[in-house]
Amino acid sequence: MKKSLILLLSLFALTPISGFANVITTSGSITASGEDSVAYILFNQEATARTEINVASSRFDTFAYLFSNDGSLGISDYITRNDDGGPGLNSLISRVLGAGSYILAVSDYHFSAYEAIHGYNYNNRFGSYTVNINSDANVSFSANVPEPATLSLLGLGLVGVGFARRTKKS
Repeated sequence: MKKSLILLLSLFALTPISGFANVITTSGSITASGEDSVAYILFNQEATARTEINVASSRFDTFAYLFSNDGSLGISDYITRNDDGGPGLNSLISRVLGAGSYILAVSDYHFSAYEAIHGYNYNNRFGSYTVNINSDANVSFSANVPEPATLSLLGLGLVGVGFARRTKKS
């Protein structure tokens, strides 16, 4: 009986207090209007599970969009958004997510889906933020997401190479 009680208490002590199996945190900042006014956080989730994404800032009213990551950020990847679901003016997304890769776009209030996709917010708020992702599944941050302008330049470069190659063959 004593051994069973000790085992039970040991297991209880190993249980995360938050109720989630995995908690990861990152921080960053956004600039006022223009380039870097939208921050992208890429993360992977290994299995279908309950997940909470908290975005907090003491400098601005956070707004977050969540997209699935299929390699190109578009409106078809949209999952959900949140403005003031967390305490104060902080964002909170809470839902069951499937296994996969996700993109979280973070900026300040009055943040549209168009701006989230194209990486440019027209407001003048700026400052630092913190993102906590809490999940019952294993989650991890991935490499940074290329900015939309970078992807456009890459596409233009590939078109130019294709055109030059075609002209050279003629």
